[in-house]
Amino acid sequence: MMCNYPSHFYRYRSLSGEAAVYVEKIICHSELYFSKPSTFNDPFDCRPSFLFEASDKEKEQYCDNLHQKYSPDLNCEQRHQSVVSMLKDWESGPEVYKRVQQLHTKRITEEIGVLCFSSVKDDILMWSHYADSHRGICLEFDSSSEFFKNACQVKYLSERPRINPFRQNEGEMMEAALLSKADHWMYEQEWRLIHYTKGAGVYKFPPEALKGVILGAQISLSDKETVLGWIKNRTYPIKLYYSSPCNINFSLNIEEVKIDSKVSQRGRLGCRRKPNIN
Repeated sequence: MMCNYPSHFYRYRSLSGEAAVYVEKIICHSELYFSKPSTFNDPFDCRPSFLFEASDKEKEQYCDNLHQKYSPDLNCEQRHQSVVSMLKDWESGPEVYKRVQQLHTKRITEEIGVLCFSSVKDDILMWSHYADSHRGICLEFDSSSEFFKNACQVKYLSERPRINPFRQNEGEMMEAALLSKADHWMYEQEWRLIHYTKGAGVYKFPPEALKGVILGAQISLSDKETVLGWIKNRTYPIKLYYSSPCNINFSLNIEEVKIDSKVSQRGRLGCRRKPNIN
């Protein structure tokens, strides 16, 4: 395991409207949803710039690979004739290269499933952006679980990644496209799980991989009660934490609390505080 691999992964979630349904599925049914990159909030995310520099031989090899992938029923002679025809079309101008770019963009943004995590639990911007301005929760997962064994760290760059379909294989292009973001997002400390074959959708994870739930500093009493109910319905116990603003600097205190049988009317979970674990 790489030396900078975090001990836990965190996923910030809102509890507003439809979002609560997905959070319940995570806590109660051990289901995580992998999204299409086309739905991401950053218009640059998973959208690299393209280069098309290549020799005639490299272009010919690229066309041949396309035919083997998308037209495997053609024999060698048919494939050769089709490649020759395609290469002639490519001499017509930039429209052909635009179609190549569209082909790979569709593959990257529509046919792959991505699940995003952070290695930090107390970033105030993450709580604001992804947990409904601290009204939601943050889920804590054990990164040593088999489910997370292929998690990859995102690289933060000052320029958009560039890919060349003629000179790079699919693995190289996918890594550049899916694991690179603008350095503006560095504070997220993001890691990703990627499903290349099955794509976007719901995936089951081992229930014991979910280790804790952190309640936002501005979570409502009704949402606290709802989350506590979900936790109590689990077969595998998990820890519960509160987050609160620090009195000295712009940071959050995160404290573990004991889950009792009732939620008090004052909004506390009938808990006994433990020492600050930050």
